Amino acid sequence: MKKILLFMSAIALACIALPAFADGVTFDTINSAATRSSDLSRQLLVMVFGDVVNNPLQPANISFIGQLYGVFNGIIAGLAFIWFMGVTLRATVLTGNRGKVFGRGTTMMAPVSSLAGFMALVPTPSGWSISNLAFLWMASIMGVGSANLLTDKAADTIMDGQSMIMQPVAGETITAARGIFDMYLCKVALNTEQSQMHQNGSSNTPQMSVQHSTDGKEIRITNGSAICGSARLPETTENSSGFSFSVPINSGPLENAQNTAFTAINSTLSASAENFVNAWLSYQDGVQSQLPDVESEIQQAARQYEDTINAATSAVNNEGTIRGALANYLKQSGWISLGAWYQSFATANQKVNDVAHQSPIVTGPSSIGEVGVGRLQEEIKTALLAQRKNSTFTPPLGSANMPGNDNLDDVQSANSAIIKVMPKMQQFTAWIANTVMTGGNQDSSEQVNPLLKMKAIGDYTLGIAETTFSAFTIAKTIVDWGNGTGVGKLVNAVSGAGYIAKSIIGSIAPVVYFILFILLSVGFSLSIFLPFIPLIYWITACTSWLGSVLIGTTAGSLWAATHIGTEEDKGSRSNYGYIFLIDAAIRPSLMVFGFFFASLVVVAIGTLLNILLLPALANVQADSITGLVSIIGILMIYARICTTLVSSAFSLQVYLPDYVIAWLGGREAAQMMKGAVESTRNMFAGFGGKAGHTPGIKKMEQSQSPSNADGFK
Repeated sequence: MKKILLFMSAIALACIALPAFADGVTFDTINSAATRSSDLSRQLLVMVFGDVVNNPLQPANISFIGQLYGVFNGIIAGLAFIWFMGVTLRATVLTGNRGKVFGRGTTMMAPVSSLAGFMALVPTPSGWSISNLAFLWMASIMGVGSANLLTDKAADTIMDGQSMIMQPVAGETITAARGIFDMYLCKVALNTEQSQMHQNGSSNTPQMSVQHSTDGKEIRITNGSAICGSARLPETTENSSGFSFSVPINSGPLENAQNTAFTAINSTLSASAENFVNAWLSYQDGVQSQLPDVESEIQQAARQYEDTINAATSAVNNEGTIRGALANYLKQSGWISLGAWYQSFATANQKVNDVAHQSPIVTGPSSIGEVGVGRLQEEIKTALLAQRKNSTFTPPLGSANMPGNDNLDDVQSANSAIIKVMPKMQQFTAWIANTVMTGGNQDSSEQVNPLLKMKAIGDYTLGIAETTFSAFTIAKTIVDWGNGTGVGKLVNAVSGAGYIAKSIIGSIAPVVYFILFILLSVGFSLSIFLPFIPLIYWITACTSWLGSVLIGTTAGSLWAATHIGTEEDKGSRSNYGYIFLIDAAIRPSLMVFGFFFASLVVVAIGTLLNILLLPALANVQADSITGLVSIIGILMIYARICTTLVSSAFSLQVYLPDYVIAWLGGREAAQMMKGAVESTRNMFAGFGGKAGHTPGIKKMEQSQSPSNADGFK
């Protein structure tokens, strides 16, 4: 029965692995990805272990580690021989008592396992044993190669114009797509109704037809009397410079992309409208029980329209060069360089705000003109409206508050309803947080990346602090210098204005410097420390990976020794080594997943935080009005949540491999550099803590009266 289960498991695993082979993932591709000479992780292994990484059995030279392993393997081999002799003696005695060689868990695999254990334990001329080399090979070929394939796939995906997250479609584009669909729906419904009514006769009402402008940028559907609607492309500006002089911009690629996207969205939605009318007629005849999901088709057409224009916009902005540099660097340096490229991945192929302004301009049907009866059109409109209200289409998070994505009649979203009844002070607080994190642009996505936004806030804070410090220092210097000049002395003799200015500046100087030190501390943390969190955690994860390789290669000798002896004696001790072997093969790949998962978690939870801030603010504050102090406190809590989110999310790079491998069984993780992030945070926090000692303010020591406890003075 056990053999049957094992056989079925093997078949299931083979079926699961078939898509990998279909995607071109074979041992040759893994080996080719692992043996790149420019790969930093392979160079790191060569630096630590020597040429044995490139030539395991015949290295060009014996490394320092290899010589140590030669001595260590000899010691372990001697101990294993003593252990084997003891186990063999015990097995011989048991065989004599039982009258049979194999039994009670002992099979023919026992001597085979013992022989394999001895063979894997004997040192090679380089000092490495076969068991040591097995762990090193698994880490340097399977581990590095698999991670490089994942990184290559990510780089190719970025080059193809895809972003890490599913971005929402602009509300203007969705509204335009719905208008285009309704325009074609009007055409198909009216023409179909006329065809049905006049099958045996003729009609004086002309059918609706599509008319194109000479430049192809406008489409009108009309029968010469009435109009179902029109759609045209907005004009592309030739100059987007804000300076007084003109900066020519090549808008040709953008115009071509607009025309291509406009043609595609019209073709797609025209076919969707025709299919919906045919489905409605079949539904009335009882042939079809369910109408097609038009909303999903409209959303997909709008997304395709934006993706086409966004790709052209990126080309105009020279983003393709940046993406190409990212892809080339990652493919040359390998997976281990991924942690230094977070911002490039996070901002790659992000939709710019201008995409929303490139959506078609749509006009609705006319209220006058001859269209026929129009009953079929009204029936279809009613059915379509009901379907839209009950559509199961779910847009990505961050698009619920945008025009065109709502299913409510009175407000765009739940937050829109809440903000109408909130006090003005709470509305102002929510407006500040929303403006800071989203830029206040209602045309853009509501998705928020706390790391990038807090980085920008830190840059502004540092700039303001440095400017204020310079201005205040210059003002103080000018006042001190002016009081020493002849003109200054004359002014002081007449009015004393110089002395007053010096006194005022001297009085407020400690407080000003105190506030500036705090701003510098906050700016350092947000502008410098926070963006380095992904790299710090990545270096921590790389250190743990290298530690795991060192532990695995060293423990390989003991793992080989666990195979020596009868089957019942070795028990599960060797299983631990197999788990470590799998760890060496998949840990780099899991680190790559940890990097991308952390990037997704930061944006997802950051967007969720921005959405939930408004109802949380309404519940916490209620009718409480505490003025400016409460606004500052709420914004400080908001900022701390964002920074903590970034720190916690990117710890996945370190902990995800351990959590996943723990599913295979107990395995102690090599937690090296565990406190790197906290240590760096404490360094910046210590700088801010020193700012608590306000410079220039003298502490007044409380005078202590002499003790008269004994009654004598």
